[in-house]
Amino acid sequence: MRSPALSVVVSLLALPLGGSPSSPQSLPGRHKVHEEIIAPLDPPVYLARKGTDPARLADEAEELARLSAGIPAQIQNVNRKLLPKDLSSQLKQIEKLAKHLRSELGP
Repeated sequence: MRSPALSVVVSLLALPLGGSPSSPQSLPGRHKVHEEIIAPLDPPVYLARKGTDPARLADEAEELARLSAGIPAQIQNVNRKLLPKDLSSQLKQIEKLAKHLRSELGP
């Protein structure tokens, strides 16, 4: 024989918690889009390239070659435990010139 209190507890556990059983549960962070948004995109922006100065590029290429030519001798001094004081600045200048030339000549 069942007790009436046990029947009430079992029937309460069988009911869904938090509302009517016919409503779908919504997940947090998930939203339904009711209408599609169609907006025209802006046309792409093309930046006009500056004209390159051939004489300036030639000067920078010559300076890059001059600085680069002295690096192997300075590296030999480094291997002999003699660190030239301007090696770091020359390497930075080489990097700066190469980057500028690459940006001027690249796409």
